[in-house]
Amino acid sequence: MADLNTREKLILAGMEEIRLHGIQGFSLRRAAKSCGVSCAAPYKHFSDKEEIFSAMVSYVNEKWHSRLKEKLIVSSRSVENVIADTAVDYVDFLCSNPHFRSVLMIKETGLDSPISIQSVGLSIPVKRLFVIYGRKKGLDGAELRSRIFMIRSLIYGATIILGSDPAMREAKGDALRRAILAELK
Repeated sequence: MADLNTREKLILAGMEEIRLHGIQGFSLRRAAKSCGVSCAAPYKHFSDKEEIFSAMVSYVNEKWHSRLKEKLIVSSRSVENVIADTAVDYVDFLCSNPHFRSVLMIKETGLDSPISIQSVGLSIPVKRLFVIYGRKKGLDGAELRSRIFMIRSLIYGATIILGSDPAMREAKGDALRRAILAELK
């Protein structure tokens, strides 16, 4: 954390705070203390808790999108394969960054709806993949939403089960990929 600026340190400390204490037990004072800054320092960067929560979600989304850019090239691969590969990579991303996962999977009350929507929604590039997939398969909106729900369930279930065990993720990545492809058939 030494090379990070105070704002980024606070964001990461806030994620760890949520991971350890949940959104209801979140303490900006504890997050500041873990960064080695005064309890007033967060207010130089964020107007309130809601703003730091939003910054956390934006931070995670930014990290995911930078990783995602190179993965979304459909070209010679089918859209189904791109979706499956992206889903497996997302599981790895979430398992490798449990503090990110704690922010994206917040389901507790206490966040206003724009932040909740921002944290649980599909990214725009992934939405585009599903639109392409839905058109290719001739799916109506309800059927497409149903398949997205099933794939997201596989992703989040695998993330919880595989946790922070890289060897298990590697061993089960192909099985997850096959399950996603089966759902997309």
